Amino acid sequence: MIVTKDNNPQAVFDRHYALKCPHCGVQSNISAVSIPRYEFVFRYKPKNIGIVYRCDSCNAPVFLRFEIRHEFGSSRFHIHEQYEEIERPQETFDFEYLPESVAGDFREALICYSSGAYNGFAALCRRTVQSVSTDLGADGGDKVLAQLRDLKEMAHVDDDTFRVLKQVIIDGHDGAHPHLPRLDPQRSAVLLELMKDVLYQVYVRKGKLQEAMALRRAAIQPRDE
Repeated sequence: MIVTKDNNPQAVFDRHYALKCPHCGVQSNISAVSIPRYEFVFRYKPKNIGIVYRCDSCNAPVFLRFEIRHEFGSSRFHIHEQYEEIERPQETFDFEYLPESVAGDFREALICYSSGAYNGFAALCRRTVQSVSTDLGADGGDKVLAQLRDLKEMAHVDDDTFRVLKQVIIDGHDGAHPHLPRLDPQRSAVLLELMKDVLYQVYVRKGKLQEAMALRRAAIQPRDE
């Protein structure tokens, strides 16, 4: 994207983005509404600039940060198309069916993920797995590993990513050990879906089935009496 000396915003308007809105949580297109003026960028020569967009779903402002490249002696500057989200949507989960020890660890993991603290997120995922193993006994780690293998097959996770995730949540003895690999946003997103799937299969699905069976028994009992 290029911004010229006459502050023509068309190049920015023509570059469209879609993301999960941090305000309404909807995957939505966003439209640019506020772009830094050329004369101020030329004067201060920052390495990054911010552009304010509006969510096409809820109309709330969404702020994105971009790297820029100056052309000295030129009447324009380039905006790199890769952006950094300043506000991220808060990830949620159905904690009702989780033991408190597991729920507490995973709540903190989601806070780290939503804040972009991916290595803290990985460490708390490992702690969550340890809490699951404590709650379920020896079978806990095996169930997590089985879900990880299923994810690899279903989502076609590459071998390198599978190795890193396995090392983070299965092989490590302590979620905070510095020897564990560092995670980037892409692998963190895969780890997030894995953890949600594991906790759903181990706790939420079982809890909902038990509730449905209890309601069924309650409905049948008066007729039997």
